[in-house]
Amino acid sequence: MAGRIELNEVQLTEKLNLEIKKFKKLQAMFLGRENSSKIKPVDLQHYAKFVLKEGSTLEKRSILECLKSEILLLNKKIQLM
Repeated sequence: MAGRIELNEVQLTEKLNLEIKKFKKLQAMFLGRENSSKIKPVDLQHYAKFVLKEGSTLEKRSILECLKSEILLLNKKIQLM
């Protein structure tokens, strides 16, 4: 997948923030630290590409719901329209 993915950034940001909060709670529990509620900005393009490569089927589906572009699967390659 070369180039930029056109995303519904509001929807994706909400999902990402929920994932980060969940991770921080888990991390605080294991490390015995207080949970920090500050969330640093994340590049949504990199996050989406990471999840599409490394995520579970459910996570990938969640990212695909946030795409604005049409997707074409041709010869086992994804093309964004």
